[in-house]
Amino acid sequence: MLDWFANKWNQFVDYLYQIFISFVEFLKDFLWWTLDMLFGAVIFVLDGLASLFQGLNPLQYISAIPPETQYFMGVCGISASMSSIVTALIIRMMLQLIPFVRLGS
Repeated sequence: MLDWFANKWNQFVDYLYQIFISFVEFLKDFLWWTLDMLFGAVIFVLDGLASLFQGLNPLQYISAIPPETQYFMGVCGISASMSSIVTALIIRMMLQLIPFVRLGS
């Protein structure tokens, strides 16, 4: 008689274990679904922002600079200094992405 009770108890414990495993799987699926919806919303917003920058053409501003100013900028080395500054900013932003490396900020 006690074997029957022990058998039923083991079946009950297995049932509770299966419920727990199912709940964990549900939480994992819910997390992935939430992330999928979040990334979908971010992509939708970024696609909408891309249309705002279609009319922006920075080359039109550079061509609007008078020739005398362009010559003086070339003599002073503005192009080399701007490339160095942009490279330094890109490197700084890339370093900010590495965890535990917050150099000065």
